[in-house]
Amino acid sequence: MAARRILLTLIGLLSIIILIDTLSAGIITFLLFTNRPLDQKLLVVGPDRRLALIDRQGTVQVLAEDISPELFRFPALAPDGTRIAYIGQEGNAGVLRVIDLTTGNRLELYRSTINPPLYIVWSPDSRSLSFLSNRARGLGLHIVPADGSRPAELVSSSTGSLYLAWQPDSSSLLVHIDGSLFEDGRVITVQPGRQQPLYELNDPGFFQVPAWSIDGESFFYVAQPPVEGPPMVEKVESVLSRVKVGETQAQALAREPMAAIIFSRSPQSDEIAYTTVGPNGFGPLKLVGLDGKVQTLSAANDNVIAFFWSPTGEQIAYLTPAGRTTDGFVQVRWQVVNRTGGTPRSLTTFAPSDAFLAQINYFDAYALSFDLWSHDGRALVYSARDGVYVLDVGRGIAKRHSDGTLAMWLPPRR
Repeated sequence: MAARRILLTLIGLLSIIILIDTLSAGIITFLLFTNRPLDQKLLVVGPDRRLALIDRQGTVQVLAEDISPELFRFPALAPDGTRIAYIGQEGNAGVLRVIDLTTGNRLELYRSTINPPLYIVWSPDSRSLSFLSNRARGLGLHIVPADGSRPAELVSSSTGSLYLAWQPDSSSLLVHIDGSLFEDGRVITVQPGRQQPLYELNDPGFFQVPAWSIDGESFFYVAQPPVEGPPMVEKVESVLSRVKVGETQAQALAREPMAAIIFSRSPQSDEIAYTTVGPNGFGPLKLVGLDGKVQTLSAANDNVIAFFWSPTGEQIAYLTPAGRTTDGFVQVRWQVVNRTGGTPRSLTTFAPSDAFLAQINYFDAYALSFDLWSHDGRALVYSARDGVYVLDVGRGIAKRHSDGTLAMWLPPRR
């Protein structure tokens, strides 16, 4: 097998094979969900271009009826819980808007028929938005003030993939551009108004989203050691690394030969959870700390396709394949495990909606803008083919909440 073909095969394993059907049309019928584990609102994307909030009593507040039907143009909630950003569709134009949940006012931040927006991420201080745009030769990365005080600024571009992470103080973005070093990939930091990156690394391996440390003084990415001679799968090695800001020497935390690493930092510490993708498919869920000690949390034979930290960082919910329905739709299974180890608990099996499958495919990226865990860590929300469900993690009971193709918890207001 040619070297290029081998590498492309490995890259292809980074995506979950999903069946995308035409999203069904209909009217959102919100059902009162009794025995809710907490009083927290849900933001629900409907199958008819509606975006709505539903509270514990089942009261519906329709926010928009013009959301884009395209995948990856999902809404995003401000970390302070006061606003929602969404992408609307008006004719051939993609429009980025922000809705103030107190006043109901809408503010347009960006509009384009040539470079429509997708994938929105708020800055941690809720003052800025970053988003991608589809461009003739790849993707563009933009930053725009959430109050509309300045036009959106194009701060970086890529001919291939582009993943990002905001620094905790909202001053800069860590950006992974164009994949691995085999594809001339890079990891850089960018800031509004600054034309050149603050620093740049040219040795990324096979991974998706980088991450900052909890104090913003260092960051994490996956490096690929230098390769001599023709590239082959046997020479691929993913090294999960930590780099202190202002330094170039990386600390190797974990090594995985012949595999890609997909990782996510704990919301409460610098512990890193990760899974792998290699020639044999997805691997188990692992945890590593700054001491470099790696622990397998899931069953060793689990094929973990996505995982999500609880708000306290004490539990991780993860998804594994569970065959297909009698109608041929992909099924997945929720499992939950403690960060300290122990036997994982299997909770429920379901067939995801097309939108939720798309989110699973890039779960590490959407973890920056989606809250699937309730803020008290007692419930998970997910979207199946027949609607939105809330899963009581403690009791392992899932109940249908409403119609809809995607849902997320509204964060408590700060």
